[in-house]
Amino acid sequence: MSASNTPAIAAAQGLGEMGLQDYLSLAKRRKYWMIFPAVALTIAAAVMAWKLPNVYRSEAVILIQPQKVPTSYFPSTVTTAMPDRMATIYQEVTSPSRLKRLIDTLGLYPEIRARDGQQMAMLTMAKAISVEQVTAMGGNAPAYRISYKGRDPAQTAQVTNQITAMFIEENLRLREEQSYGTSDFLESELQKAAQQLEEKGRELAEVKAKYGHDLPESMQFRLQEMAAVRQQLHNAEQQIAQDQRQEADLQSLEGTSNPTVDLDLGASMSGQSPTAELQAKLNTLQKRYGPNHPDVKRLQAELADAKAKEAEVSPPKTGAPNARKVHNPVIEAQIEQLDQDIEKNKSLAAQLQTSLNSMQATLQTNPDYEQKIGFVQRDFDALQGSYNSLLGKKMAAQTATELESREKSERFVILDSAQIPERPYSPNRPMFVFGGLIMGILVGFGVALAREVLDDSVRNAREAERILGVPVLSGVPEILTLQELWHSTLRLGVVAAATLVVAVVVGLGLAQFTTRFL
Repeated sequence: MSASNTPAIAAAQGLGEMGLQDYLSLAKRRKYWMIFPAVALTIAAAVMAWKLPNVYRSEAVILIQPQKVPTSYFPSTVTTAMPDRMATIYQEVTSPSRLKRLIDTLGLYPEIRARDGQQMAMLTMAKAISVEQVTAMGGNAPAYRISYKGRDPAQTAQVTNQITAMFIEENLRLREEQSYGTSDFLESELQKAAQQLEEKGRELAEVKAKYGHDLPESMQFRLQEMAAVRQQLHNAEQQIAQDQRQEADLQSLEGTSNPTVDLDLGASMSGQSPTAELQAKLNTLQKRYGPNHPDVKRLQAELADAKAKEAEVSPPKTGAPNARKVHNPVIEAQIEQLDQDIEKNKSLAAQLQTSLNSMQATLQTNPDYEQKIGFVQRDFDALQGSYNSLLGKKMAAQTATELESREKSERFVILDSAQIPERPYSPNRPMFVFGGLIMGILVGFGVALAREVLDDSVRNAREAERILGVPVLSGVPEILTLQELWHSTLRLGVVAAATLVVAVVVGLGLAQFTTRFL
């Protein structure tokens, strides 16, 4: 280690052993190293504070007024949270196009526009606008404070009121745009739903028209129709059996004597047996009155008695030669008519049986038809429900749009308009000077301490003893001549003047630099 650095190192090590008296001595020795930086920074801060232009701040408060009509009756279509909506409005208001129009209209920032251009002026204005949320009306209603900072107090208040009006207009525009957008969207969706519902309705009508008799609601009608067909088939079969019995009875009566005319029945049955005459009368009355008429039943009883009597008195025909058959035109005509009726009823019975079989087959395949119709009906009901839901939402959206247009919905209301500020918002000149003084004292003390550490001279006997390691026997004080005192004073004056000039120049430079960002 070199000897030249030994006193400095010893001085640095001795700082930790210094007491209050040592620090006072240090301050006395290095007083100018402490005074000049403190004075310089104080003067620079004072010059800077004096040179900085006054900046005024004007504020306006807007209150968020809730919807006048209860939301339980007519819910709003604008569901964006207020902080998010306010952030969107802020971005819209501070957009370059809006700020440029406002700057050109009010003639703001002429110096910045001339020096740095329009872009810098818009950036400066955007930084000068601030929005913060506050509470109003006892904390029950949200409010926002809109502020603007400028150099002209009257112009600052004017710009603040203009910006507040832009916030209110932008809020109304966004709400109406969102409300109309919702209404238009619901209108388009409603038209699509109506078209789909109409198409599905036509499909359902076609299915019902094609399988109308197979619908579930037609089940009772089909059962009644089948019962009627069964009854008609039963009646036809009974009529066939009855006609066959009558034909057999007439065939048994055929082949007797020549025909005679019966005045009561109008039939020519001359020479016939009583049984044949009763049978002819019975046939005539059955055709005229039906099988349940009292006269028909009476003749049926008489015919049965007559046949019983003939059976008792008639001789056996076994072994006798066949009698010659006698042709009876009346009976033959009746038999022919019965044959026609039988064929006609058989044809009707066949048609009824075919129809009944078809109905039974339809009933067996009915679940397939019900499933097909059920699919279409379910789709139609779903579309109907969706259409009704969209219709309700569209009507609510139209009502909300009407509320927006009539300003009955949530809106911004100016609670406090911007007033012309009476005093500058910045700079705080006393605080600038005080801050410069405190910083100057700290810097001066640091410079003095550094100068003390870097000084190689031995200042007292204690330092000499610590450096040399031997006791000091005596000391000689510093003796200055008058000329040395004069040179020292002159040097001190020059340093003071230079410090003053540098402080003023630095203060002006800092003020000029800071002004560009205000």
